Amino acid sequence: MTDYPEFLPKHVKTESFNLNDIRFTLRERLAYYHDNEFPLLMHKHDFYELNIIVKGNGRHYIKDKNFPVSPGAVFVIPPKVSHGYWMENNDGSIFHLLIEQKLLQKYSSELNSINGYSLLFETEPELRKHIASTTFFLKLNPLQLKKLSSQMDMLIELAKYSEHKIIFETYAIGIIYYLSALMEKQYNITDIAVAKKNYLFIINSTNYMKQHLSENFSLSELAHNAMESRTCYIEKFKQLFKMTPFEYLRKLRINQAITLLTTTSKSVAEIAQSCGFSDSAHLIKIFKEDTGTTPVRYRKNATADGKMATPPRFFHRNNETIKN
Repeated sequence: MTDYPEFLPKHVKTESFNLNDIRFTLRERLAYYHDNEFPLLMHKHDFYELNIIVKGNGRHYIKDKNFPVSPGAVFVIPPKVSHGYWMENNDGSIFHLLIEQKLLQKYSSELNSINGYSLLFETEPELRKHIASTTFFLKLNPLQLKKLSSQMDMLIELAKYSEHKIIFETYAIGIIYYLSALMEKQYNITDIAVAKKNYLFIINSTNYMKQHLSENFSLSELAHNAMESRTCYIEKFKQLFKMTPFEYLRKLRINQAITLLTTTSKSVAEIAQSCGFSDSAHLIKIFKEDTGTTPVRYRKNATADGKMATPPRFFHRNNETIKN
């Protein structure tokens, strides 16, 4: 498995544009493929950006989180959100569609007629701020990606000519509508309120765990915070996360332990206490089960390498994909 950097450097300036006042030489940048020039450093812009991974494997860095990418992965980046890409062997191709907010407003009645749109453009980007798992996000299968390829190629061609603005907009909204429909189908959404409630459940649950990582708390407390019965909480958590609440909590604690091992000089006993383990022996046992080594050896290897250690396996799996 290829190691990836924990952070990406930042670009020095913010991209911004106005569709009605953009120079002809830049129009083709409204839709384009970014090929084989990586890493794409951290940057932010004043517009929405739709990214579809066409080729390659790597990581997408969004603010302080990063996500595995492979062909078919779909990302919507809202305005003012910093992001960047790292690809294995600098080999990859990413489709970019730059979307001014007033274009979405212009076609709002059409887009809001499908439940998946608000999840794709509003709820999902918000969720990425709270969880690094890809379990909940849209990923195209090879057939869906192939179906979209001709539409992406057409958009790139249309973007070159200002006289084709209306046709360009139509194709752009068509792609957004198609992806929103897939989003709806993927999650079997029949009631948008129920879907958003599930996303809120995820955010509340993970935030509570992170904020009380050093404490001991019961399933009843977690359920109470999520405003669910204990039984319903466990069932819903397992359905959404594909693991139990305490399995997830254990991985959060191991992740935090690795961060402290590689960024501080705290002792193993101090780290155990900070991360909610009963004592250092408990941390060592769980740490070795999850990483295959002890905390001391992990820190020693990271120091010897002269760099931050590789993130734990929980957020570093190549098989983190979404099944349609």
